[in-house]
Amino acid sequence: MPAPTTVETVRAIVGEQLGFVLRGGEPGPDDDLWNLGMTSLNCMGIMLALEDGFDLELPEHRLNEATFGTIRSIAAAVEEALAGQDDPSGRDRVGG
Repeated sequence: MPAPTTVETVRAIVGEQLGFVLRGGEPGPDDDLWNLGMTSLNCMGIMLALEDGFDLELPEHRLNEATFGTIRSIAAAVEEALAGQDDPSGRDRVGG
């Protein structure tokens, strides 16, 4: 059985953290989590669960509404952090 993709793993973590909010079922990868009832406290819980689940540390500048807007945007931030492409200064790297 292949390993789950980052999006699938993030979806599972988000579903676990927001289960009581998302009574209508699991959100799709591009559904707006804030419109589905996510709060800033939920966002912190998701960030901590991501750090534990992926054994990484997301930079503080990633804790924002844009990064945590959708499952896909969260997965992209996780993949950047795993690849070491996330600039801790808060500026996106261009050209490596």
